[in-house]
Amino acid sequence: MVRSGISLYGIWPSSDVENSVITNNLKIDLKPVLAWKSRIAQIKEYSAGTPIGYGLTEVLQKRSRIAVVTAGYWDGYDRGLSSKGEVLIAGVLCKVVGRICMNMIMVDVSMVPKTYIEQEVVLIGTEGKHTISAYNIANKIDTIAYEVLTRINPTLPRIIV
Repeated sequence: MVRSGISLYGIWPSSDVENSVITNNLKIDLKPVLAWKSRIAQIKEYSAGTPIGYGLTEVLQKRSRIAVVTAGYWDGYDRGLSSKGEVLIAGVLCKVVGRICMNMIMVDVSMVPKTYIEQEVVLIGTEGKHTISAYNIANKIDTIAYEVLTRINPTLPRIIV
């Protein structure tokens, strides 16, 4: 009998387990199967010195285009990612700015040449040459990948491919 646990998502339970598999030359190749995506709801331009988010927790250092993304802590996007999380838009890593809200996050899209309303945003997954994994997120908020994945709100729509 095998308890597959998080490996059903294509994720190692820990780097120790992954290293043990490699060290023992076991033929196990896990590939992440989950992607978590959202959409841009709004885009605005702000000048340097503009505070962003609840509590005005981040002040823009330069003129920036900020997108509002429809995901927040209610959805499972941890508040610990406030001002330090990243998302992928058109294959570009974009920084989360300000505090994570209940159902939205603000993202600096200044480095993405063409952004538009309803554009896809990758919260977990791969786009272009970049990947944001549950491990990346877990490291930023000092937790484990299990917690990141199990916090994704079960009422969010799923598309199974």
